[in-house]
Amino acid sequence: MIVLGGDPAGRSAAVADYLVDAGGTALILTGDPGSVDPRLDTTDEGPVEVRADDATARLEAYRSGAVDPEDEVLAALATGSDAPLAAVLGWEYARRAAAAGVWDVVMVDLDGDLAAVRRLSAAGELAGFVESRWPAHVRFASMAAGDRADTRTREAHRLSLLAGEVSTFLAGPVEVIVVGGAPDRTAALAALARGAVTPVVSADGNGGYRAEFPVPAPPTTPPSIEGDGLRLEFAGVRTVLRLPALLSRCTLVASHHDPVAGAVVAGFVPDPELWPPNLVPSGFADRSG
Repeated sequence: MIVLGGDPAGRSAAVADYLVDAGGTALILTGDPGSVDPRLDTTDEGPVEVRADDATARLEAYRSGAVDPEDEVLAALATGSDAPLAAVLGWEYARRAAAAGVWDVVMVDLDGDLAAVRRLSAAGELAGFVESRWPAHVRFASMAAGDRADTRTREAHRLSLLAGEVSTFLAGPVEVIVVGGAPDRTAALAALARGAVTPVVSADGNGGYRAEFPVPAPPTTPPSIEGDGLRLEFAGVRTVLRLPALLSRCTLVASHHDPVAGAVVAGFVPDPELWPPNLVPSGFADRSG
């Protein structure tokens, strides 16, 4: 469960309201352990455990296990507690805690509204960064060399696997509680950021496809393709939505925001390089790429 928005007091009250009603054991991961609601029993014998969100420690631990801890690219990624890698490592910690099955509920307390949404979108950002510099086909070709593979490519592969696992986790059965103002809009942005939005795909009647992605507001920049996802930006919040397998073999040719449907409508045509020739409508060859 993720609690975001508002101030620490509001979020701690929301956490306590939920846990008091639900009962059972819980782990709370928070950047402000001192703000936990006094209604919760966090003593050694109590059912609620609180752990500080220590991004710096996680970054140091990750770098220590790297193929080359002093690599300049990894060092740049590991700079700053609000960097995408720091956020992804935090989500990986929460994922492992949930998978352990020790607690009935694992709760992540995120400060702010847009800042929290950006943390939710970090996995997509990290995956996009890796894919733009070390595409999947380059990584897998290099990894065939095993320990003799290029050191930086091996680390990029490790980062890609981490981002992929976190993306899958966040897009799954995660409950989100929004505290503070504009909860509906923040909740919609959070759903986009964690990839929990499924497009409605239909044939456009001309050999291509039409996909509708529900959004809370018009994108601030035109949508674009990044790896196997659609990149959307909303006033500083960037997210990458995974495309269905069908659309990942197509080319984005047009998009617009439909205010009535509350959706980004994107048009795709088959990429001749990724489809059998007999399935590509005539006249599409000059539109590939």
